Amino acid sequence: MPVGEVEAKVWYFLEQEEELEQEEKIATQEKEKKYGIILNEKRINFYKRLSNFEKYDTIVTKNKFKITNNFYLPIEIEKITNYEYKLVKKEYSEEELQEKILKNLEEQIAPNIKDKEIINRNFSTEKNGNKLKVKLLYEVIEKIGVEEKLVS
Repeated sequence: MPVGEVEAKVWYFLEQEEELEQEEKIATQEKEKKYGIILNEKRINFYKRLSNFEKYDTIVTKNKFKITNNFYLPIEIEKITNYEYKLVKKEYSEEELQEKILKNLEEQIAPNIKDKEIINRNFSTEKNGNKLKVKLLYEVIEKIGVEEKLVS
């Protein structure tokens, strides 16, 4: 029985625009921990106020009380950890920002072009005021046929 493969040229296109001056999150080494208990959906907090930090990320972990392998009590211990960060302004040059955006676009497009024959890769850059737009285009050969049994 004759078998054939169907291939096609497929284009993958992404674009991203960012400002040359950006605010970036820089983590400080400061953190604070708070605890609470949840009893049958009622919360008891062991802290009185909100965070001491102006800007922070929060991670909440909950642990249930377990008596045996399969039996849990309706009690949870809640641990709240706040990690402080500061916003720092950073001014990128056009080349630095272009590289940053291209790296991000390459990471996004990589799963789509994995194990495919790349024919062409192009990118273009446009500057509009204090913004930089990068467009990335990949042209690949992709197998698009589906094997089916023909009934006559």
